[in-house]
Amino acid sequence: MVVRVGTLLHQGWRLRHALWHLLLRQLQARTRGSILGLGWLVLEPLFLFVLYTLVFGRILQVRFDTGDSLGQFALYLWCGLIPYNSLQQAVLASVGVLPGNRPLLLHTRFPGWLLPLVEVMASMVTEMIGLAILLLALGFGPGLSSWLGLVPVLLMVRGLLSLGLAWISSVLTVFLPDFGQLLRLLLTLGFFATPIIYPPSMIPSGWGWLMALNPFHWLIAAYRSVFLEGAAPSSGFWMLVPASVLFAGMALIFFNRALGRAKDFL
Repeated sequence: MVVRVGTLLHQGWRLRHALWHLLLRQLQARTRGSILGLGWLVLEPLFLFVLYTLVFGRILQVRFDTGDSLGQFALYLWCGLIPYNSLQQAVLASVGVLPGNRPLLLHTRFPGWLLPLVEVMASMVTEMIGLAILLLALGFGPGLSSWLGLVPVLLMVRGLLSLGLAWISSVLTVFLPDFGQLLRLLLTLGFFATPIIYPPSMIPSGWGWLMALNPFHWLIAAYRSVFLEGAAPSSGFWMLVPASVLFAGMALIFFNRALGRAKDFL
């Protein structure tokens, strides 16, 4: 029994070491050869934030149901962009992760499920940078919410949804080479189908059922409740918590069962 526990601890340490090494390698690969380096992790989402603020907030005069201030619109927009962009980053990066690590998968006993996990962890770095900017803006403006203690729960749910999608996408891309392009379209559809750049009140009443089934809607609403509204997330988010755990678990089972066959196509 003692020997078995020692073996499990040793394996756990090796997995953590491999995960940390792969995460550092991934972050370095994204910024290698660029002058700004990790600064691009901030500039890319900031560019989208400024663009959407100008187009939807200034030109089209879109407002959330919180007032007429452009600054209020910008805060709600940023709070929605951060988690969705981070999720999209993780899922799209996972598309080529198996072919890109072909020697590692074919010639070693490396646990392949770690590779999509690395992409999700890298997206967590981007998200935490974005949330730090949001907290800084709130500290100088409306103030900080008393519900910020729930941020780890928000990150966990966002991470689990990203991880489940990343595990599924990474395997399907091996069998279906065009799946990466389809996935990009689906994520774009998900972005515009979720109240990120517009308020939920703009959704026609007959489409309310679609919002109820949209997990991204509940996730974004929870972020805004915790960071901006000083309120607990709605019941829809709390239903999403166990659902995200179940989804990630089923995705991992699918990934592990399909990986052996996928290696024949690498």
